[in-house]
Amino acid sequence: MHVNFSFLLFVFGINVLYLTVNTMRLLLQNRGLLIPASLFGMVEITLYTLGLNYVLKNLNQPVYLLAYAIGFGIGIFTGMLIDRWLAIGYVIVQVITAHTLEEGAKHSVLSQLLRDQGYGVTEMDGEGRDGTREVLEVLVPRRDEKAVYRTVQAYNPNAFMISITPTGFNGGFWTKHARGRKKKS
Repeated sequence: MHVNFSFLLFVFGINVLYLTVNTMRLLLQNRGLLIPASLFGMVEITLYTLGLNYVLKNLNQPVYLLAYAIGFGIGIFTGMLIDRWLAIGYVIVQVITAHTLEEGAKHSVLSQLLRDQGYGVTEMDGEGRDGTREVLEVLVPRRDEKAVYRTVQAYNPNAFMISITPTGFNGGFWTKHARGRKKKS
């Protein structure tokens, strides 16, 4: 069995590239970015067809299929790393913590701290197993998600937090902010 190492590397590389593009296309599609997702889709199907064609022509040598499979996994990993680096879109960080409204204050200490950092915060009261809870919803650009987590954890290390990816939003603090950012670009 003769293995062409440059061809093996080519099969591996084309699948890394294909799955990186595939992962990015799915992420863009989920965020409602139609044109970029469509363009990524055209590149994706071209790479998929080429890569699969090469592997199917060489099924008698399983090492090419193995390179294709390894490229598949690494491509997904690479696409997800790129997504984290680009941090496209917004997330809602929902924070649930003990109620900290000081007497006479309109807002809790934590919500005011987040507002002072420039985030829009919606406050709600909740009832947990151990009593009254404060529920905060903070819509932030994905690149700021970790900063919000750090702020909340510095204030209350026991706060429960969850991030939710919205597919769209209308009105409110961020709509005005996002429109202003687009005009400046």
